[in-house]
Amino acid sequence: MKTRPDTLLNARYNLLWRIPLLMLLMLATGAGQAAVHSRIDRSTVYKGDTFTLTIEADRQSSGVQPDLSPLNRDFEILGNSTSTQISIINGRRSDKTLWQLQLQPRRTGRLRIPPITVGHEQTAPLELTVSEAPQQVATQSGEHVFIEAEVHGTGKPAYVQQQIPYTVRLYYDGSLQEGELNAPELKDAVIEQLGEDKRYTTVRNGHQYHVIERDYVISPEKSGTLHIPPATFHGRIAVAGQGGNPGGADDLMQRFFSNSPFANDPFFRNSPLNHSLFSGGIFGSPGKAITVGSRSIDMDIKPRPATTASDWLPAESVTLHDSWTDQPPEFRAGEPVSRTITIRTRGLAGSQIPELNITAPANTRLYPEGTKQESHTDGSTLYGTSTQTLTYIPGKAGELDIPAITLDWWDTRHNKAAHTTLPGWQFRVLPGAADNTPEPAVVTPPRKAQSANKRQPPATPPVATTGTGRKPDWRWITAGGGLVFAVIALAVIMLRRARRREQDMAPAMEEQPPKTVHRKLPGRKSALQALQKACENNDRHAAARALITLGETYWPDQPPRSLDALAARVEHGQAQLRALDRSLYAADGADWNGAALWAEFKQGFKVKPADKQQGDDGLSPLYPQRY
Repeated sequence: MKTRPDTLLNARYNLLWRIPLLMLLMLATGAGQAAVHSRIDRSTVYKGDTFTLTIEADRQSSGVQPDLSPLNRDFEILGNSTSTQISIINGRRSDKTLWQLQLQPRRTGRLRIPPITVGHEQTAPLELTVSEAPQQVATQSGEHVFIEAEVHGTGKPAYVQQQIPYTVRLYYDGSLQEGELNAPELKDAVIEQLGEDKRYTTVRNGHQYHVIERDYVISPEKSGTLHIPPATFHGRIAVAGQGGNPGGADDLMQRFFSNSPFANDPFFRNSPLNHSLFSGGIFGSPGKAITVGSRSIDMDIKPRPATTASDWLPAESVTLHDSWTDQPPEFRAGEPVSRTITIRTRGLAGSQIPELNITAPANTRLYPEGTKQESHTDGSTLYGTSTQTLTYIPGKAGELDIPAITLDWWDTRHNKAAHTTLPGWQFRVLPGAADNTPEPAVVTPPRKAQSANKRQPPATPPVATTGTGRKPDWRWITAGGGLVFAVIALAVIMLRRARRREQDMAPAMEEQPPKTVHRKLPGRKSALQALQKACENNDRHAAARALITLGETYWPDQPPRSLDALAARVEHGQAQLRALDRSLYAADGADWNGAALWAEFKQGFKVKPADKQQGDDGLSPLYPQRY
């Protein structure tokens, strides 16, 4: 098909206009110092367990690798992987590089993960507790599948509506075929899973197990005795010496990978059991059905104290943070100013944190925005965060008095009522943009906090500021503006030249009649010889090309474009064609033997009648470079 001149021109326009956008994007990202962070997926592990250490750099690695030598003292590095994340938000690009390390502690105790150096930056140190396996797990070692369940923070009083962390661990070995792990069904309480499953390996009494760990929170809805029944697992394990199940291996394998909760388990996927899937091993038998459960747990739930405030917040700690403390704002009449208040709790979910009831100051409009609530756990404690943003618009110049904010909660560690307070503020509101009367920005320090344990934000000296509180760097602004102007001018010149060139070429293209190119088809005998040679050498790519070429000799006007289309036109050999096609696209580059293919097609193709042939989509192969 002939390409129209206007189509070519539009394509060039799109390409040229992307050049200045890319340059602007590169200018916006800039080159800055990269922050480096580290985290672990669990803070407490048993002896023999593995855990994941993630190192994150806020830029692309550019070949820089972390120095892992400090880890060798207390940890064995079992594996590592590297990935890069790129995101563009509001025209600003951010890059992240992540290194994930699978580590195994060399000893028990409280271990320190030392700072890791990445380029010129270092991560903060972390701490990990390594302990011996509990008696329950030790006594169950030797079983093919067993479950461990525990409630964190036992021994402390638990109150109604308090969030109780609950963890379930499923241990299984290579005999497991399929199964489903279920949380306990509770009466008078709500249970909710936190985050994604954690997967790792461990050793119990010399026997290796894969582990799936799930974190939950339980919220009692009434006081009294809370009974937590066992978490259960229903599945099937392989039984040695059991009779086969002809014809059922593929169906069972398909059910396993589509329904099993372990389908995405990297340790299970790489186990010897997974390799036996493709060799017709244990899936030749239906296996043995099993059901296992964890121990049940009973807890005493205390009622809500009668002296508590209207908002019942049972937590270990509650903190308030005001964004104005980091950078006090400048107020002008009629101009909006944003404020973000963050509530952080320990031992309470973010969904249980109420919105703060904040009233508008005199002569000021107040617009509260949406509240964002989050929860996470470190494996032993639940943490909640609630972020609330407000916008203040003062109506006139003068004094602005913003009162203190107090949040009442219940301290579950000391079993008493507690209060957390943000101190009040006093600001001088400057005239708005319509008033030209010059007046310096003045911020009065906050009044003395009502709570004795709260420090006052530091006073800010009077300075001339912009809307963000920072002086503009005119050198960068001038350089950036000059670069943008140069890029746009270059794009305009290139566009004008492209238009002129297309106008000169268009008449010549219209005057020339389209040319028909006829390709000389190879002979059927030479195509068969090429196929024989490819099969004898077990060259799957050459065999595929020879088959497509041979197909052209049978259907010169409408040749097959892929092995799948060829299989639809021949009477026999479909199995060999599909086996070759799978080998071409297999990610592991599995070996292929061409003897069976040549045995089928050494006499050429036996063509199906026209009414039996399936329609060819006429498309090129999905990966033509592999042919």
